[in-house]
Amino acid sequence: MAVRRRDLLRSLLALGGGGSLASSPAFGAGLFSLLGGAAGPQAAAAAQAANPDFDQQSFDFWSGFLDHSASPVVVGQAQSRGKGAITSGDSEPVFLHYATNAGFSNAAELDSANLVAAGDVMVSVNTSAIKVAERDQATFDRLQNAQLRVDVAQKKSMLPVIEAMAYTAVSGMLPSGQKKSSGSSSKSSSKGSNSTAKSSSSGKSGGGGSVQSAAIDSDPTWQKMQSIILPGGEGRWALNLEAQKKDSLFYKVMELLVKNSGQFFPMIGLPGIAVSALQSFNVLYGAIHSEPVSIIKSPPIRVFATQDALQSTGAPGAANGILLQSGTYILMPANQAPDSSDLKNLKVLQGRIVPQDTTADKVDAAALDTLPDVTYVTFDVQVKTTRILSGSSNEKAG
Repeated sequence: MAVRRRDLLRSLLALGGGGSLASSPAFGAGLFSLLGGAAGPQAAAAAQAANPDFDQQSFDFWSGFLDHSASPVVVGQAQSRGKGAITSGDSEPVFLHYATNAGFSNAAELDSANLVAAGDVMVSVNTSAIKVAERDQATFDRLQNAQLRVDVAQKKSMLPVIEAMAYTAVSGMLPSGQKKSSGSSSKSSSKGSNSTAKSSSSGKSGGGGSVQSAAIDSDPTWQKMQSIILPGGEGRWALNLEAQKKDSLFYKVMELLVKNSGQFFPMIGLPGIAVSALQSFNVLYGAIHSEPVSIIKSPPIRVFATQDALQSTGAPGAANGILLQSGTYILMPANQAPDSSDLKNLKVLQGRIVPQDTTADKVDAAALDTLPDVTYVTFDVQVKTTRILSGSSNEKAG
């Protein structure tokens, strides 16, 4: 049975209103039925019938999103853990970790002694800031819209009788010249900055780069990203940032959901969704894409939050993943990542990479001028032990 375009729109609008039913496998079955219950080529054919701007490559990526794992990228080395040297066109993310006393480190090379020893952990993955390089901002403005998607998934389920869960949040973006106001007061400066109680953005005139706070505490979906349980201390993490054609079905949905005056805004939230349901959503999600231009693109990458989880791989010194401990994580495309020497005199302040002597009142302007050719997203991460069942570890957080 052919899927009507308006049925896809209606379903995605419902997702934008909240995800309380999203954790149910029945939710996934409902999404699956939108494509006629089809799988593989049949699902692609149904999606193409519903979306005239259907993009096969995007559909293949998202429908197979959970079946593949990315390898950590280590810039400046000929070989990373399980991955060859990067190329100039590589949009896979580099995961950097920043701590005041240690500076910047690649998250694949952190000292495992600083991880929680063992047991279950609760992690907070709170998006802090989004800084867009000038050339990427020009791409966003030319293509009229973009999206940021964050995925964190459990490796193991909390109980044998339930599925492993994933936490997914999608934010939309409008170009700087088309931000819509929600009625909140805003202030403008000569540098073109806008601020509201929930988010703020700054950009140079003439299509320059931008920097924006992205922690929206009042949004329930983003709150859920602050209490993610990883049984056994292992999970997966992915970040995707891309632009979309103006006439894509994704853009039609985004236009109807824009209510925030910031450049990025929460759009779709699936907190604590069963992995099988997320797979069904991903099929639908891939169906609404149209010729995306990826800035950061990656399937989920393994994360280890405990020493025990890392040791259980059998080859902890060559584990194909990143280490997760409290601090600031900075994700940027590999083809834009600077050498470690370029980071020596820099720090992270309010989620922005800035020179060491930068004060809080100058942070946005300094961030725009620091690493001007680099787009990055920062996350405030906290890791602490939790007890799912009696007898779980109570080691101190790392």
